[in-house]
Amino acid sequence: MVAYQHTSRTPASPEAVWRLYSDVASWPRWNTAVGRLDLDGPFAAGATGQLTPPGAGPLPFRVVAATQNEGYVSETDIAETVTLRTTSRLTRLPDGGTEVSQHVELVGPAAEYFGQSFGPALAAGVPRTAEAVAAHAAALEESLP
Repeated sequence: MVAYQHTSRTPASPEAVWRLYSDVASWPRWNTAVGRLDLDGPFAAGATGQLTPPGAGPLPFRVVAATQNEGYVSETDIAETVTLRTTSRLTRLPDGGTEVSQHVELVGPAAEYFGQSFGPALAAGVPRTAEAVAAHAAALEESLP
């Protein structure tokens, strides 16, 4: 297994961050690794679909767990022998705002191999994604009446 993690803070509420997570059409605006995400149903545990990275073909995607305003776990099959598992947790801060924790891991027999070839891009992308969703959630919340 190869893993990367980043935590960021946003003045936005967990509800604002969750709105972005559950609106999969918005993912390409804040996640540069996603060109498109299509689900067969709502963003909930058991949902399946396809995640298409920019410039690549679609990959099988599934929501393993999802708790509204608290976080989710998803899996994207990169190849038959490796899966990208993403765990996003939202923690309401006592003085307002939210801590957004993003944990990404490569699992499966080829995880080490993919970690060597894909790891540097993944390591750079995890903080960028956590910071971007935090910023977009803050902007979304500011724009609401």
